[in-house]
Amino acid sequence: MMIQSITFGDKNTWDDWKILPVKRPVFAPPKQKTTYIDIPGGNGALDLSESLSGYPIFNNRTGSFQFRVMNGYKPWAERYSEIMEYLHGKAMNAVLADDPDWFYIGRFSVDGWDSGDTWSLITIGYNVEPYKWSVLSSTDPWKWDPFNFEYGVILEPTFTNIVIDSPESWTDNIFDGVLFGSAPNSLVFDVSESSNLSVRFVNDFLCIDKISELKDGKNEMPQFVLYGQEEYNIMFKGAGTVSIEFRRGRL
Repeated sequence: MMIQSITFGDKNTWDDWKILPVKRPVFAPPKQKTTYIDIPGGNGALDLSESLSGYPIFNNRTGSFQFRVMNGYKPWAERYSEIMEYLHGKAMNAVLADDPDWFYIGRFSVDGWDSGDTWSLITIGYNVEPYKWSVLSSTDPWKWDPFNFEYGVILEPTFTNIVIDSPESWTDNIFDGVLFGSAPNSLVFDVSESSNLSVRFVNDFLCIDKISELKDGKNEMPQFVLYGQEEYNIMFKGAGTVSIEFRRGRL
């Protein structure tokens, strides 16, 4: 039977602190950022919530988890200070034990401690990004033991060490949109042995069609926004070896 727990940074709530959640820990859903303008003399309001981005925008997820602090392992004051010193006010990643392929990024706090005869209760608050992100990036080697054969996606062979040798014309590289996740995201191109290498990115959903030169090393491309496409054609011209780096995101 799996013990419900959360790993904050490199500390697990059960293995390191011997605290158990009162109920299954789940991060609260994020609330959408909305903008409505009233129409005088008309019905309803004008919805401008997606006018700048082209897709829904969310606030951070906020809330708290309550844990039972099992007595008999350490004095309560020592446990309280240990958790406070590690966690309170710190920004870090958090991974749920029953969702180990994904992590949340945010800031955490100790919001309360109530003592009892059998156990104490500690409340840990969170303010994390709306999307969770894959533990493995697109270029990380996949691991056999923890791999989920029902829902897992192996990305490394598809996005690592792509050889480009097309000095005169654009070469198509078509990728299934599912591979990139559902969160709005951008790409990093890790380039080696390049010569006059350029990349073209097209996203018809967001009306993006951009060309950028690539140099050896990591090239961040925040203007290449992944969202809304069933497939993406990432085109290259020139010569070199390219790895496409990103993490999948989802709600």
